[in-house]
Amino acid sequence: MSPAYSRAMDTTAALVAPSPYRVWKIALDELPSAADIALLAPGEHAVAARFVFERDRRRYLAAHVVLRKTLATCLGDRPENLRFVSGAFGKPLLAHAEPCAFNLSRSGDIAVIAVAQQGQIGVDVELVRAVPDAMALAARNFCASEREPLQPLAGPERDSAFLRGWTRKEACLKAIGSGLSIAPHLFETGIYATRRSVVVPTDSGPVDVIVESLPENAEMIVAIARVNDRKR
Repeated sequence: MSPAYSRAMDTTAALVAPSPYRVWKIALDELPSAADIALLAPGEHAVAARFVFERDRRRYLAAHVVLRKTLATCLGDRPENLRFVSGAFGKPLLAHAEPCAFNLSRSGDIAVIAVAQQGQIGVDVELVRAVPDAMALAARNFCASEREPLQPLAGPERDSAFLRGWTRKEACLKAIGSGLSIAPHLFETGIYATRRSVVVPTDSGPVDVIVESLPENAEMIVAIARVNDRKR
């Protein structure tokens, strides 16, 4: 095990994930060391400096330090050597042509990193929590076939079902790299944890995305997605 990998795993835990993904949970409750923060690029330091609350700054720095270490291990490189560029809607991508797809999602003091050898992937995490306005949010963001099974649910069961549906939509949009420029109610991901093929409408035509939910626990709900390269 390389030193970079050992350091990266100090605050991470591997999650059970289907092929072709590798997924890690990151604890963001501690500020990285000065040496680790120095691994980040000037652009990352600039983003961190814009946070109003120290809590948010700490979470951003912790997530991006571990992201660099994790990707460096996958690529056999040094964390400080990695260079990132942004897609049309701000999705970070590696600047060089190494075969490594990745995505990062944060919720509270938890982040999740997903990596695959190639392709376009997206991941989303939400801490398990009460969502008192779940039905109102679903009315704006879910299609009818997703709202209907939410209606008879109540309490924690409804909360989890809503968060599961929301993470699945976010993961699809992050895989495409579109952000919320595509309204979530325009495509159906379902509120159940099964793998399914989703057709997402974009300005350049429909895009096939494969989405699924990772095994759940009492702490968080995670969904992961990838663009299906199969021609329609």
